Amino acid sequence: MATLLRGMRSPSGFIAAAPGQKSALLPALAAARSRLFSSSSPPKVQMYQYEICPFCCKVKAFMDWQKLPYTTVEVNPLSKAEIKFSEGYRKVPIAMIDGEQVNDSTKILSALIEKTGGGLKAAMADPETAKWMEWCDKELAVLLFPNITRSFGESWQAFKYIGEVPTFSGGTKAANQFAGSVAMWLANGKLKKKYNITDERKQLLDTVQTWVDAVGEGPFLGGQQLGLADVAVYGVISAIRGLAAHDELMQASPGLGKWCDVVRGAIGGARPLGGAP
Repeated sequence: MATLLRGMRSPSGFIAAAPGQKSALLPALAAARSRLFSSSSPPKVQMYQYEICPFCCKVKAFMDWQKLPYTTVEVNPLSKAEIKFSEGYRKVPIAMIDGEQVNDSTKILSALIEKTGGGLKAAMADPETAKWMEWCDKELAVLLFPNITRSFGESWQAFKYIGEVPTFSGGTKAANQFAGSVAMWLANGKLKKKYNITDERKQLLDTVQTWVDAVGEGPFLGGQQLGLADVAVYGVISAIRGLAAHDELMQASPGLGKWCDVVRGAIGGARPLGGAP
């Protein structure tokens, strides 16, 4: 079940000014909405995912930001039947980009940027961006699993998304809801030991505060321009939206909540074409 850490939801929203007032964020949002892709023919993307996987959600946030249409295929966490074609790699996300298989979220982003070009190539090579992208994967994302599986109740809540997958049968949903919840809960201690985590909630709060401090007055990490690191961090955090851990995180860190609202508005609506059969 540790592979559930690998993808998430594609949120949308908009920050509006009060009637008769001009929001100080509007210039930032206008700048953030500028797309960096130069290709007039975007790649065809189909991604195999778990809905609560932060690495999958990171990729989806990126595609939403760049207005790239894509389809998703929800993978059965128990059987992984949907990715049986992938003999040497049994994790998610896996993306088929113009028919070519690409594994791992970082490699997927690199492949998309390479295909479409534009200013994102320079962004990907920027040392500061690279530092925060690595932090996002190795410091932030690894803390989410222990925080949504502290108890059986939290694990059950995290796995409730299974009941909404239209391609799964009733039996598959029931089996995954129960077995997945138990497995995630039992794996909590192992994951905490692997990443030297003692107090998962405190460590998560401390970690996100590092990001909030780096953003500063922002509204984004780079000031007025939404960047690749902003989108990656937002995507990872959005993986647990709707869960108790996310609610507690937003309440404990108003600065993070404000930043998430602004990024959500800058990214705009999701672009999925619907799940593939």
